[in-house]
Amino acid sequence: MTVYKPKGKPHYHYDFQFRGRRFYGSTGCDTKRAAETFERRERHRAANPDLQRPPITLDQAASLYQDHAELLPSWPTIKYLIAELIGGLGGNKLLSEISQRELQIFFARRRDGRSSASINREIENTRALWRRAQGTKYDIGEMPDWKQLRLKVPASPPRELQVLEEDKLLLAMRNDVIDAVDFLLKSGWRRGEVLGLCWADVNIPRKVAVTRIKGGDIVTRPLTTALVEIIARQPQCKDENDDVVPFVFTYVCQKSRGARRKGKRYPLTPTALRKPFAQARTAAGVENFRIHDLRHTRGTRIVRATGSLAAAKEALKHKRIETTLRYAHVLDDDVRNALEASESRHSPDQQEQAKKKA
Repeated sequence: MTVYKPKGKPHYHYDFQFRGRRFYGSTGCDTKRAAETFERRERHRAANPDLQRPPITLDQAASLYQDHAELLPSWPTIKYLIAELIGGLGGNKLLSEISQRELQIFFARRRDGRSSASINREIENTRALWRRAQGTKYDIGEMPDWKQLRLKVPASPPRELQVLEEDKLLLAMRNDVIDAVDFLLKSGWRRGEVLGLCWADVNIPRKVAVTRIKGGDIVTRPLTTALVEIIARQPQCKDENDDVVPFVFTYVCQKSRGARRKGKRYPLTPTALRKPFAQARTAAGVENFRIHDLRHTRGTRIVRATGSLAAAKEALKHKRIETTLRYAHVLDDDVRNALEASESRHSPDQQEQAKKKA
């Protein structure tokens, strides 16, 4: 048998050749016996390509998708959404048996207290899981109509933090997380990039940092003087084994729970940041503002200061300019000034017309 477990991967992979063609990939199995069974089935399918595709449960499909998604910066969120999906639909249910109606009911329940945009992100994550199973040649039945499941999200300009709001928000922020929030605001990086930033990723003399952006690509980011100063003043703390914690941003535990002890520093996580951010937002009276809106604020300020959507696209590491176009509303002042200038009686056209009349 040609099954093996790659280093750092939770599942066995298979790799064999048949009639000059290579067959390989993840089995989605965490035991060697199950992986060997999977590989035998793949060999049988290779020899008999017209046979029906093997069935796959939602739980198995989730494990298969994990091999692809676990290295993404958004994996903690994806993992949570997959757990909710399995809990709502049933892990032992075959993908081929999950109907469009069941998916509609599940996502309708998920709307409780959540925005349409958040539900659409869940739908996209579920779609990716289905497509991964389909690409691995499993029987998924009829592919759900994902477009029909998506919810309407009214187009609106991104929420921008005003200067007075910024001052009040940072003033109300807890001391151990204020630098992380300020870094998010000043850099425009995604939350996963900031919280995942390690000391080994930072080159202070060169004023650059290496980060993993959405989609898994690794890029080099320039650092401003303000960002370098924020990083430089972060304490380097140690874990229970007296090893230096690799992450730049940490927080002080407020309440002992499990293995965590009150007063000790730990790597800052989305969960650990959520509560102090919400508390500061309430204390500052800043309404309708999310952590992700710190990124939107930076994007808006870049376009306003430079007039360049291309500069904002590069700073925010958007892959498509269409994504950056949502910040184009800040160029309205330029359009307004152009309209007013064209109406001026001192414009060349107006002066030429006045001469002809005289």
